[in-house]
Amino acid sequence: MSSETFVTAIFLITAIIAAGVLVNAVFPSIYLASETFVSSSHEMDDRLRTDIAIVNTVINDTGIAYIWIKNTGVNPIGDSLIPRFDIYLGKTGEIRRMEYDATAGKNPDAGRWNFELYDDNSNGLWDRGETLEIVAKSGTVAEGDRMTFQIVLLNGVRRSIDFTVV
Repeated sequence: MSSETFVTAIFLITAIIAAGVLVNAVFPSIYLASETFVSSSHEMDDRLRTDIAIVNTVINDTGIAYIWIKNTGVNPIGDSLIPRFDIYLGKTGEIRRMEYDATAGKNPDAGRWNFELYDDNSNGLWDRGETLEIVAKSGTVAEGDRMTFQIVLLNGVRRSIDFTVV
C-alpha cells in the first residue's frame, strides 16, 4: 500500500514539474503573439482613422502641378511630418518620386515639391477639414499629356489621381 502512495506521489510531482516546464515554454510564445496582435491592431486603427481626399489638380505648361488635398480622417497630422510624405508625379508610365524642397515656394525645380498648409486654426496640425496644397514640378509636359500624382503618408495611407495637362 505504501508503495502505491509513493508511486502516486512521484507521478504527481512529475506531472507538476512537466506542467511548469510546459507553461515556461509556451507562455513567452503566447505573450509575443499577443504583443504582435496588439501592435497590428494599433497600426490598423491608425490607418482607419487617417484618410485624405485629393480635391483638385492643375498643371501648367511649365510642368508645375498644384494639387489640393483635404484631410478627411479624424487623425490630425503635424505640419512637421508633411515633408516626410512620399510624393510621386509624372507622365503616366514615367512617374517618379519627388524630393521635398523647403525653399522652393510656388516655383520648385524639376523633380522637387513644396507645400502650403491652410491651417484654419493655426495650431500647426493638418486637422480634419483643412486643405494641403502640394506644388510640384514634373519636368517637360505638353497639352494632352496624361499625368499621375500619388501621395503616400507616413503610415502607408496613399491616394493617387490621373489627370490631363490642359
